[in-house]
Amino acid sequence: MILLSDTLKKNVIVLTVSFAFFFVNISYGETPVSIYLRNGDRITGRWLNADNRIIKIDFNGQEMSVSLDEISSISITSNTISEKYLKNAEDLLKLGLRNQARKLFELSIQESPQNAKAYYQMAELFQEDGETDNAIKYFGLAAAVDPSYDLSEQFILSATAYLSKDEFVKAAESYILLFENYPEHEQCAYAGYQAAFLLTENVEAFDQALELLIQVTEKFPENGDYEKAQYLIGKLQVETNQDELAISTLTNFILTYTTSQWLPYAYTMRGRAFLKLHQNGEAITDFTTAIEMTQDLKLQQEIRQMRDSSAWMIYRVSDGLPSNKVKAIAVDGTTIWIGTSKGLTEADTSSAFWEIKTEITTQLEEMFEGSPLNIQSLAADEDELWIGTMNHGVIRYNKATGSIENYTQDHGLPHKLVYDIKIFGSEVWMGTFSGVAQYSRSADGWRIFNREVDELPADDIVALEVTPRTVWIGTSKSGVAFYDREFNYWRSYGDLEGLDSIVGNSIVSFDTIGSQLFFTWYNQSNETSGYTECDLNSLSSFSEEVVRGDLDSLVRPENIHIAVTEDEVWLATNDGVYKNTRDTGEWDLISYPEDRIGNPIINSIELGDSVAWIGTSNGLARINTSALNLREEELKPKLEEEESYE
Repeated sequence: MILLSDTLKKNVIVLTVSFAFFFVNISYGETPVSIYLRNGDRITGRWLNADNRIIKIDFNGQEMSVSLDEISSISITSNTISEKYLKNAEDLLKLGLRNQARKLFELSIQESPQNAKAYYQMAELFQEDGETDNAIKYFGLAAAVDPSYDLSEQFILSATAYLSKDEFVKAAESYILLFENYPEHEQCAYAGYQAAFLLTENVEAFDQALELLIQVTEKFPENGDYEKAQYLIGKLQVETNQDELAISTLTNFILTYTTSQWLPYAYTMRGRAFLKLHQNGEAITDFTTAIEMTQDLKLQQEIRQMRDSSAWMIYRVSDGLPSNKVKAIAVDGTTIWIGTSKGLTEADTSSAFWEIKTEITTQLEEMFEGSPLNIQSLAADEDELWIGTMNHGVIRYNKATGSIENYTQDHGLPHKLVYDIKIFGSEVWMGTFSGVAQYSRSADGWRIFNREVDELPADDIVALEVTPRTVWIGTSKSGVAFYDREFNYWRSYGDLEGLDSIVGNSIVSFDTIGSQLFFTWYNQSNETSGYTECDLNSLSSFSEEVVRGDLDSLVRPENIHIAVTEDEVWLATNDGVYKNTRDTGEWDLISYPEDRIGNPIINSIELGDSVAWIGTSNGLARINTSALNLREEELKPKLEEEESYE
């Protein structure tokens, strides 16, 4: 390489002698030369001649003169064999021998991989033959070796052609060739942003897209696509598991672009990052904000699904449960009792993270050593916890003293299998496989009701509910009955009271609020399930089908459990959790987070303070009910407003 110093430039004689000495063996029109200009540009061509003022080169078939005053340095690369192949290939092209010419171009490149003209000629051959992919490849190589070949238009046209065929990877590659090889070109910013957007939105090559977006935004911060790119950087950081960095990036975007069209998306992606870091409260807030911002109903539904998912927490064996099969739940202030197929768990939920307590668990393990408790039901009041089991009858635990008593058939219990327990004042009522048991804590005595003596519809009492005037029981296949406490008789509840014919005879669960009784049922003949609301004063009722069996999706409707508040009815089913707002009658389906809980079988539901607890075959599920305050009907005015603009 020759470096032209200021001193040499001042001495014309020295320049002339230097060039004559240096170029004595250079052949006219055959030797490749790269001229580096003082402004940073580079020109590559074939040496023609020089004097004390200019250098002449062949540039793409045209003679070009370059003033010595403009030159910083010159690089001469002589590869006689490569040049021979190149010249012969060009001669063959003139004769129309394209295939033979292509072979010689390839040989020229093998001899001199920096031969830009050979790459360019190959690219033109491929382009003429309709081999666009190869043409772009070789145009790219020519541009990389020698940017003085202005191929920017080729790259834009090829990208456009690829986009018309939805070939997004190739389109992005064409844009990248322009961006990387022509940094000063007027289309450079456009090409860089377009390539990054394609890699993000169509190709989903997130790592490559993120790297390119960072380069483009640093180089072209004034471009009109900069705002969108800043959002996408945060999105891509979420997609590539850089969640803390994503939160910082997206927070800055939210604070900077307060009216951006990308704002709902930024809140959504930041919510996803919070969720991945187990900051569910922050995630819920962001998702709710995004829902309220957007007018796009489809986007609202997608965000609501994410928000619903973020409202869930799933507790399993790894969190302290003796089994993932949760059969019964009792909410006892800030304590929650969990009955599983392999024992009991007591958890303190007063803080953000629940704390497992082991006192009663240890006592029960010692009492029933070698025979784990398969718990079916739980009931708690201020003083005691009652535990119904599959094989060990009922267990009574005194919270103050820590004493434990086990009642079996030897003590008056009708059967060792206890399906349900309800505490009412000093009374404890139990539904068993062989009838109903009432235990009086004040009198320490038992009273038994069964089909043989008391005309119950059946003895397998799978669910019950106690009110001041009545005791209601549900059977596995024989419907509902109630006990009139004042007149001391049992009576089936059905056609005479006007019970809807859709109601099935398999009763699943009960709950009450005020003077209203609710129970869930399964209709085996119709493969449907639903609930009934009964007025305890008039015994009139309203019934509604909620789930219908679907053989294609294997939805099983028989598991349907109910919990009621003054304002809402909650139904936990195998299909999802249904929440009904009582004053409007509208239903909201809350889907299970399948990635964390799969397709569970539902065994129970209990409501706490802004929490719904659900016992499933795959763990204990908790829903943050306060997170679900934005309902579908609240979105309807937005839809109507959107339609009015159209």
